[in-house]
Amino acid sequence: MPVSDPAPVPDPGSGSPPEVAKQSIFSDRNFLLFLVGQCITTQGLWIQKIAMSWLAWSLTGSAFWTGVIAALNFAPAFFLGPIFGVMADRVDLRRTAMLLNLGQAAISFLLMGLSYAGMMTLPWMVALAGAMGILGSAMTPVRLSLVPVIVPRAFMSRAVAYAAMNFNISRLVGPAVGGVVIATWGTGAAFMINAISYLPMVFIISVVTIHMERASDAKSLRIWAALVDGARYALRHPMIRSVLALSCFVSLVGTGMVELMPVFAEAVYGRGVTGLGMLASAAGIGAVTSTFILSRIASDALAYQRVTILGAFAAALGMTGLGFAPWYELAVVLVAVTGGGLTLVGVGSQTALQLTVDNRLRGRVMSFWSASSFGGMALGGTLLGAISEAGNIQHTARGSGVLILCAACGGLWRLYRIGALTRVGASR
Repeated sequence: MPVSDPAPVPDPGSGSPPEVAKQSIFSDRNFLLFLVGQCITTQGLWIQKIAMSWLAWSLTGSAFWTGVIAALNFAPAFFLGPIFGVMADRVDLRRTAMLLNLGQAAISFLLMGLSYAGMMTLPWMVALAGAMGILGSAMTPVRLSLVPVIVPRAFMSRAVAYAAMNFNISRLVGPAVGGVVIATWGTGAAFMINAISYLPMVFIISVVTIHMERASDAKSLRIWAALVDGARYALRHPMIRSVLALSCFVSLVGTGMVELMPVFAEAVYGRGVTGLGMLASAAGIGAVTSTFILSRIASDALAYQRVTILGAFAAALGMTGLGFAPWYELAVVLVAVTGGGLTLVGVGSQTALQLTVDNRLRGRVMSFWSASSFGGMALGGTLLGAISEAGNIQHTARGSGVLILCAACGGLWRLYRIGALTRVGASR
């Protein structure tokens, strides 16, 4: 029977005794192994990401094509993410995660070979960035569904926050390392590092304990019916609907703008690949700071929704300032503020959803989050790249900042409305 009741249902078997919540999450072997694997993989991912952006700019000298290549890493999540979310509620998570990691490693090895052979062209970049994007969009709902079945529910908010902190520390270190690697050994070495980084994760996934509790109807619905069921659930739940809308819009006009950092580094400030690495690392510093703040917040969905809105205000401030910054050093600071704000939106919205969603529809709802977040980033990177190609990228940044500010005000109003409705319901 389709699930339409928006009230969250506790995970079967997830009720943890009070003493579990008082323990350190790092005492959990499963999570520790998973975090180590993610740490290695995400370092390689950010090294490859900076290599792809720099190679696209070097081959074309075009803000539009730089935005397109960046978008292709995420665009499939917008179109295919919900389908993959349905599959995540049905498939063997362990086997699927291992196969997807091996597939991503294979594409990175192919990128390495083409780069070393001097055969890299724009069509190859488009094809391989798209292939990597498809595998990544399939992996996202699987990865988000793995966290709740690897750690106890009492650890879930901390698990999401620390996984995000790991991602953003990699975002801090990876681009800086990538810039040095590219300047010293070329893009082929960057692709090779990323390819190798997937292999430890494959081993770790094969040995961690996964407690998968499936709904009785997980495989009984057809894909389309299951997708509609998940969409109906998300749209009827006030908090889920509001969080998804804000994260989608901020990704569209905020994170999409960050994808054009190669243009800022070279065309605006003339700092080359090392300047790009510094800007990317500055965004990582802001992100790490934000994830540390998030790790100190209690497991309360409403608290994370408030943080998401605060993050939107911070991102609006940083992005608007970046549109006016005359000096590179000031731009580095403003990119850090922007990165911190965008991380509060991204991780805060993800955690709010993880703490709210019915476990029977987790893969589907989290795929809507990945589709709205990564799809918005992809579409935004392409559109903002095209706008910047026709005009001035700093003017585009100013416009993005104003739009994020409007979204933050809208999110604040929605939060007030949800609180007001809750109080009215309670008084009855």
